Amino acid sequence: MKKDLEQKIIHCNFKEALEIINANGDMYQGSAKVELDIMKMKILTELGLYDESFKLSQNLVSNSQTTPEQQHKIHVERALVFEINDDYSSCLKELNKAEQLISKYPHLKYKNYTNFLIRKSSYYRVTGSSKIAYNLALQAEKYAKTVNDTLNMPVVQLIIALGNRKIDSEKELQHYKRALYLYKRQHHYEAVISMYTNLSYYYFDKKEYQPATVYIDSALAIVSKSNVLSYTADVYKTKSMILEQEKKSDSALYYFKKASEYYKKFYSEQRDLKIKELETQYNFEKEKTEKQSLKKDIKNSRIFNTTLIISVLVLALFIRQLMMNKRKIEKQRRKIFENNLALKTSLEEKQFLVQELNHRVKNNLAVILSLIDFQKEQEKNEDYKYRFDDLYQRIKTIMIAHELYTYSVNYNDNALVETRNYLEKIFETHQNSTIRAFTYINDTEKIYFNVDKILSLGLLLNELVTNSIKHANPVGKLILNLELRKTNENQIIVHYFDNGTVFNFEKNNDSLGLIIIEGMVKQLKGNYTREDAHYKIVFPND
Repeated sequence: MKKDLEQKIIHCNFKEALEIINANGDMYQGSAKVELDIMKMKILTELGLYDESFKLSQNLVSNSQTTPEQQHKIHVERALVFEINDDYSSCLKELNKAEQLISKYPHLKYKNYTNFLIRKSSYYRVTGSSKIAYNLALQAEKYAKTVNDTLNMPVVQLIIALGNRKIDSEKELQHYKRALYLYKRQHHYEAVISMYTNLSYYYFDKKEYQPATVYIDSALAIVSKSNVLSYTADVYKTKSMILEQEKKSDSALYYFKKASEYYKKFYSEQRDLKIKELETQYNFEKEKTEKQSLKKDIKNSRIFNTTLIISVLVLALFIRQLMMNKRKIEKQRRKIFENNLALKTSLEEKQFLVQELNHRVKNNLAVILSLIDFQKEQEKNEDYKYRFDDLYQRIKTIMIAHELYTYSVNYNDNALVETRNYLEKIFETHQNSTIRAFTYINDTEKIYFNVDKILSLGLLLNELVTNSIKHANPVGKLILNLELRKTNENQIIVHYFDNGTVFNFEKNNDSLGLIIIEGMVKQLKGNYTREDAHYKIVFPND
């Protein structure tokens, strides 16, 4: 089973490997169990479940049954987790511990030194010591050749290429191609796809779109063989970027949507795996507690039975009968108590999982906003900065809805969102973020919608406000007006207009806003009309 798991990890079949470990972990004890847990730790890290990986590593560090080689692997993997989470001081401590083990046990070097040098080079690269990182990468290449480490050699070539970035473009390209060649020899489809994407982006960065297209099309040709959804999403995203630069907007939008779908599937898969891992851990702890409780019950039962026999002999039949009745009552009381405790524990666990899901959704949206803001600051093209601003506002609109909506085990709790408050926050967000001053009138009835409908309405308003800020040409200060009413026919009528004198949405080069408006009206099962800067939207209140 160990060889099968190693092959699945090498070829990125992480989900299958995790299922095998969780299904068979109880069959192993001692050092063999530790080896499985080390593999599981690596899998959890690759799947982005860093908290679970770190928690498992904490148990492994305190396990007295680990061998020196297993300890080395644990420290190296923990270093990666700390590096990913930007805890560089802890990362360096783990690397030092791993290096001390190699010094103390020289026989560990043969199988593990190349990977250790890769990890150490990565640490120095992300902490800004690029020269040290590059020298370590060269050491890794030299050592891998010495011991014929073909498994890690492609990674070595990749980190050498990264070391030549912005220094020697030709060497960077040479090592990228070498890594691609070695991954092909290993039939490592995920790595080949990733390298095709890296090479495409290399040429894209140089504005050489023809070779960039060749490499990304090569990735598209084999992307169906990938087991990692984020790799697939990266391929479609890169293809979309190239097409956008080539002014092929329709095709670029198609590939962008495909990338979004795969990213969505990836995050959904990550969430499901998180929940399954929590369930696995919960069941393990529950089983462990039950075994301990059973041993304790057996011991107590033996003492009680001995006492009972002596009492029966001494106190005669009447007292014996009395004790038997008492024992029966105690057993029933214990059963009732255990049932109540199990129900309480189950409810608390479900509530925890729901709250954890809500927390993760909010955190992921916050991370996405931070990444967009960071990318905007890195972008020199002012047009792209405006696009990032638009994307930021759209995601912020979604995040506001999630902040007002609280998931609960009881779906009826907080299942609706109050419209006026939500739309007010969208206006405020634009006021706080745009450099163009405006006032607004929010004449909205106090109506409650479910989260799906409120999201569509919020995204619709966001695009209308964005368009007014960009294109309205009023005499004096810009004023935005919103009216929302419920009719006797159980319909919702929305009027939106500004005081601009010119309105020409269709001539805007970025037609995504209009697509979103039409899409959100369709989501609301409604229709709209527009006269100059005045929108009228009607949709059912179902």
